[in-house]
Amino acid sequence: MELFNNVLTNNRSKDFFLPALTIILFLLFIPNYALSQSGHEHHGDKGPLSGSEYRVDEKPMEHHHHDDSDGDLFRTRGSHSDLGAKKPEAMQEEGLLARGRNIYLHMCVFCHGKDGNGGGTATDYLYPWPRDFRLGIFKFRSTPTDTLPRDEDLYRTIIKGVPGTSMPAWGDALSAQDTWALINLIKNFSPRFSKEPQGEKITINEPPQVTPQLIAKGKELFTKHKCTACHGQSLRGDGRLAESLLDAWKHAVFVQDLTVPGYYKGGFEAKDIFRTVSTGLDGTPMSSYAHLPEQDRWALVHYIRSQFTREFKKAEFETDVYSFRKDFELNTDVNSPIWDGVKSTNLVLRPLAARRDAIEIINFASVNNGEQLAVRLKWEDPTKNAFSEVTQDYFRDGVAVQFALGNVTLHTHGHNEPFFGMGNRGKPVNIWHWKSGLEETLEAEGDQEYAGDVDMDALIFGGVMSNPVTKLNLTSENAVEELNAEGFGTITPQPADKQNVEGYGEWKDGVWTVVFLRDMLKTGKWDTEFIRKDPTMVALAVWDGIKEDRNGRKVISVWQRLNILDK
Repeated sequence: MELFNNVLTNNRSKDFFLPALTIILFLLFIPNYALSQSGHEHHGDKGPLSGSEYRVDEKPMEHHHHDDSDGDLFRTRGSHSDLGAKKPEAMQEEGLLARGRNIYLHMCVFCHGKDGNGGGTATDYLYPWPRDFRLGIFKFRSTPTDTLPRDEDLYRTIIKGVPGTSMPAWGDALSAQDTWALINLIKNFSPRFSKEPQGEKITINEPPQVTPQLIAKGKELFTKHKCTACHGQSLRGDGRLAESLLDAWKHAVFVQDLTVPGYYKGGFEAKDIFRTVSTGLDGTPMSSYAHLPEQDRWALVHYIRSQFTREFKKAEFETDVYSFRKDFELNTDVNSPIWDGVKSTNLVLRPLAARRDAIEIINFASVNNGEQLAVRLKWEDPTKNAFSEVTQDYFRDGVAVQFALGNVTLHTHGHNEPFFGMGNRGKPVNIWHWKSGLEETLEAEGDQEYAGDVDMDALIFGGVMSNPVTKLNLTSENAVEELNAEGFGTITPQPADKQNVEGYGEWKDGVWTVVFLRDMLKTGKWDTEFIRKDPTMVALAVWDGIKEDRNGRKVISVWQRLNILDK
C-alpha cells in the first residue's frame, strides 16, 4: 500500500469522474468462480458502487463507528467478541458472495489483486508480498500443516491483521456480518475449499509453569532442532540461512525478530506461539514441530518468550483523534507552551517493506484557534538523518500527513472513504510532506530544475541527489511540500502559489518532533476542508533515513478520524 509514494503525474484531475467504470472493470476481470452468485444479479448500464451492497442507512452520530445497527452486535462494526462461533445460519442467505465482493473491491483488491493472486497495484511496494489466495495456502491456522484453515482462523487474521507487515487489523472497519461475507469470498478464490474439508483444530492445553529448567531446556532444543539457522543465536532473524530463504511462490522470506512481541504475526502470547510451533507456517520454510512432545514445544515457547527485549506497545489502529481549541496565536515552534497539557494519541505504524527495529508508534496531537490548525507528530528515532554535503546520496528522515478530500467519513455511508494508500480514482487525498534538512538540500541543489519525462518508479531506489523527485516543486524555503494523489503513481505537487502549509522539525534525545501549520480556510479545491462538522480522515507515514527509506519505502498508519473542536 504505497501511501504517499513519490511518483509524478502531471494531470492531477485526470479521470476523477470514472469511479463507476473502475468498479465495472474490476468485476469483468475477477474470475467467475469467485464472484458469481446464485439468484439475483445486478443488471443495467451501471454496476453497483463499491460498498453499496452493504450500505447502511445511518443517523448522524458524534464520533466513533457511526453504525445504525439497532443494537444488533452482529451488524455492528468492531464487535468481534466471539471469534470461535460458527457462521450463523442467517449468513447462508442469497447475496452473501455479492456482499463479500464489494467489501473486497473496496478494501482488499489493492494488495491481493482482483483475482486473489496477491498481485494488486500495491504489490510492487510491499515486502513480504500479499497472500495469493488461489492455492489455498495459509500461514496462520489452528490446523495441522498442509491442511486448510478453519473459518475462525481466517476470521482472526482479518480482524487482527498481520503485525510486521502491511496487512492492517480490519476489526474496527468490519462487522461480524461483513467479516463472514469476506471469508466466504476469499474461500471462493481457491477450489481447495470446495474439494477438501477444513483441518481439525489442534489441541492447545494450558501452558506449564515457567521454570528456569524449562527455559534452559527450550534453549537447548532451539539449537538442537536448528532454529538458529534461520532465527540466529540472538533470535533476531540473523541466522546463516536468513538471507537465502524463499517461500512457495519463490519470493524472498523475511525472518522476523523474535525478541520483539509486536512482530509476531500470529500472536505473541504463550498459546499463540505454541500454535505456530505446532502448525508451522504453510508456504514458508517454517515447518511444523508437531512431532515433538508437547512438553518440548512448551519449553521452546517459554525460552522464546524469555528472550523478549521490550514490552508490547499498545496503540490504536483506527480511532478518534482531536484538534483542541486554543485561543492563542499558533506557530511551528515544536517547544511552544501551547502544547502543554494537550491530549495526544499513540498510533500504530506498519512497514510496507519488512525491516528490523522499525518505527512502530507515532504520537499525534493537534490544536486550532478557529483560524489556523496545527498538527504535532512525535516518534522515537535513535539516529538523525538529514542532508549532508559529505555524503550526497543521503537518505533523510521524514513524515507525511494525508487527508481525505471531500465529504467522507471513516466506515460510514457504505465505506465511502478513499483507500488509505494514496486514495483511489475519484477519491483524491491531500498530503503534507516534511523532509529533514530540506533547507540545506535546496541550498546545495541551487537552481536545478526537473524536466523531461522519466519513469519515476524506476527511480525509487535513488537518494537525495540522484533522485529527481527531490528536485520537484522547490517552491520556497519551507520544509513542507503539499501534494495530491488519487491512487498509485498519481502523486502531484500543488502549484507554487497553492503551497500553504508551513512546518518545522527538531530532533532531540532520539525523538523527532514535527509541527505542521495551515490556515483552516482552504485556498483551493485540492486542499483539506477543516471547517466541517464531520471528522476529517487522516493517515500518517514516516521515512527512516538509516533504513534507506525513500518514496514508497516507509512505515504507515491507516485512517484515523480527526475531530476538529470549535470550543
